[in-house]
This record gives sequence, structure tokens and C-alpha cells, in this order.
Amino acid sequence: MSSASHNSAMTIEATVTSKGQVTLPSELRKRLGLQKGSRIRFSIPTSGPVEVEPVRYELEDLWRMADVGPKSAGVMSFDEMNAAKGRRIW
Repeated sequence: MSSASHNSAMTIEATVTSKGQVTLPSELRKRLGLQKGSRIRFSIPTSGPVEVEPVRYELEDLWRMADVGPKSAGVMSFDEMNAAKGRRIW
């Protein structure tokens, strides 16, 4: 991992493991406000650079996601909540 400054922009490098995993450098986690369990979104245009941003949910978004799909009989489990979040199209 290394970081360098070019024209006031920061460049950060990381290594991809054999499983395709990357540890995000601490400078990047701090800048994006990421913590354990945070979600990130990759926007991949047909041309140009890939963008990375933290996924932020407003309470209303979570309620809308929970309203889509089959209804649970009673309180939603964590798995059901995650499935509801996964159905959201961004």
C-alpha cells in the first residue's frame, strides 16, 4: 500500500488477494466514514473511472425496502431485513 499526492489529489494503492479481496487503507476508510459492517457502492460507467461511495440509508429508505416483497408474520429477522435491503435497486 502506498499513497502519494498529485495536484492535491490523493492516490492510494492496495493489493488484491487470491480471493479477490482488498483491504481498504485506513485513509480511505476515514475519508468515506466507513466502519466495520459499512457497505460501499461501486459505480461502473461504460467508460471513465470507477467511482466508490459509502451506501447511506435514510430511515424512509429502509421502510420502503421493508415494504417490498413478501410480508413477514411478525417482527422481521436480520436476514429478512438484509434481504429487503438487497432488493433495493440503486
